[in-house]
Amino acid sequence: MKRREVLLSSLALPLGAALLWQGRGIISPNSDGRAYTPLCSAAYDGHGGCQFGATQSGKLAFSLSSHERGHDSCVHPARKEALFFARRPGTHVYITDLHSGELKQTIQAQDGFHFYGHGCLGADDRTLYTTENHVAGDGRGAIGCYDSHDGYRYLGHIDCGGIGPHELALMPDGEHLVVAVGGLKTLPDSGRKTLNPEALEPGLSYIHLPSGAVAEFVPSPHPQLSLRHLDVNAHGDVVVGAQFQGPRPSTQPLLYHHRRGSSLRALDRQRPLPMRHDYVASVALDDSGQALCSFPLDNQFALWSIAEQRLIQSWQLRDCAGAVYDPQYRQFVISSSTGQLVAVRAGERTPRQLAYLPEFHWDNHLSLIGAELASQLPTS
Repeated sequence: MKRREVLLSSLALPLGAALLWQGRGIISPNSDGRAYTPLCSAAYDGHGGCQFGATQSGKLAFSLSSHERGHDSCVHPARKEALFFARRPGTHVYITDLHSGELKQTIQAQDGFHFYGHGCLGADDRTLYTTENHVAGDGRGAIGCYDSHDGYRYLGHIDCGGIGPHELALMPDGEHLVVAVGGLKTLPDSGRKTLNPEALEPGLSYIHLPSGAVAEFVPSPHPQLSLRHLDVNAHGDVVVGAQFQGPRPSTQPLLYHHRRGSSLRALDRQRPLPMRHDYVASVALDDSGQALCSFPLDNQFALWSIAEQRLIQSWQLRDCAGAVYDPQYRQFVISSSTGQLVAVRAGERTPRQLAYLPEFHWDNHLSLIGAELASQLPTS
């Protein structure tokens, strides 16, 4: 049984009670402040089925089934497409038409490779970059490159600087990718078992796209801190979350801020939140210097000040994972596997419920579709 299925069976609210558990009280779906920019995410149906979908105005805009569980997604605004990436060791990217909500195309991983569940577009929205496992290369990490203007034609692979690349993002200069390198060697024949537990080399890798070379590699502060999820803001601030691979709970900070040419700085150096599982799922940044991170195994999410390296505020939400900053409404949006979609701003004691879709169990990440594409989504 998977982690989320365990949590759903033991913690989920009754489906008829469309309520948000938030530790100190309950808010109803009729609360004020429900506006949000349309979003997309992978999901599952609670019965082993895999789904992808989009939501706006508190409802599903579309959903479709898949034979692989998804992980993250991104949106191609010019092509009006949502791209859903299969969770490792999946071998497909699913291209969905935002207007019809129908599957338009799939990208098949090259022979000897599988996807790690994340991808992003280059500065001109032409090249798609994906984190991949070179299985035939004994698990070496790689970045796959695909031309979206030519049917997502495969262009080649470039080195990512390590093993187990996970989330990646384009830097504001448009010439570099930043990649969270987890350091975990896995091969499909061994399932999700870590094959190098005593020799992890996690870190943060910056790749110079014009040359395809690793421009900078910043080692993780601890060899068992697997760096997995990150976000970047317009000022070049990178915040990365870790998942500790040793005995838990640990005393290691899990959240780090980075700027090119400097060292990683811990945001939670004093571990101000009670946590047992040492697991960060999603990271979302705004441009004012705030970072929101989710901790689904500890049923909480929190907001941090990058400049002050301190916790601003925390909230509780069962199995919360997906997080994204919504600039149109100046709020952070968080999803959970219990069908909740909520929003918060600094200073708000209670999260605002945006949607409750009990049949749609949101997976680990959220992506903005964008207000300019809202009218393109299906209306029923």
